[in-house]
Amino acid sequence: MRKSSSFTLLLASLCLALICACAQDSGSSPSESIKHPEITEQEKLLPCSECHQQATPEVYEQWFNSLHGIGMVKCYQCHGTYENFKVEPAISDCAVCHMDMVEKCPKDQKCWACHTPHSFKRANK
Repeated sequence: MRKSSSFTLLLASLCLALICACAQDSGSSPSESIKHPEITEQEKLLPCSECHQQATPEVYEQWFNSLHGIGMVKCYQCHGTYENFKVEPAISDCAVCHMDMVEKCPKDQKCWACHTPHSFKRANK
């Protein structure tokens, strides 16, 4: 069991490193300066959902029932880690997985102008 946990942690760390290496910063926005609330080093080892099921249940439910939730896309993959947390991901964060769609989007709009954040359903206009 301990080897499995160590391997999972190593794999998650490698995935995070790859995501960070591939993502490009497209500039800062005001929301990027918002920091995640202080938590302990031990709490940083927990999945975001451990706290957010209680702290932001509506956001958690939207994510959980979305294709990202079903596909096990984790919060840090879009919002960064505690050290580089951003409320509003950069378009380059979306492009890591959705480059084909980002290329089709109007350059003056962000993904969530057309898709409801966390549920990723097409927004009604």
